[in-house]
Amino acid sequence: MKNFARESIAQIAKYIKIFFEGSLKIEKLGYFRFEHGRICCPVDATQQQKAIVGLVNQRIKSNLPVAQWD
Repeated sequence: MKNFARESIAQIAKYIKIFFEGSLKIEKLGYFRFEHGRICCPVDATQQQKAIVGLVNQRIKSNLPVAQWD
């Protein structure tokens, strides 16, 4: 299980795109599952958790490249 900082939306999106399903932990927000290339909201999610889920899924959906060559 991978741990991420709360601010690392791009890294979380990259991780989900690569592995497609599994679980991860975000600092101070708890554990999350991702299935079919999208992060899922916990059943008893707080507003902060819902906001992070929305940001990550929006980043995934935007089709922005997750890595770029310099």
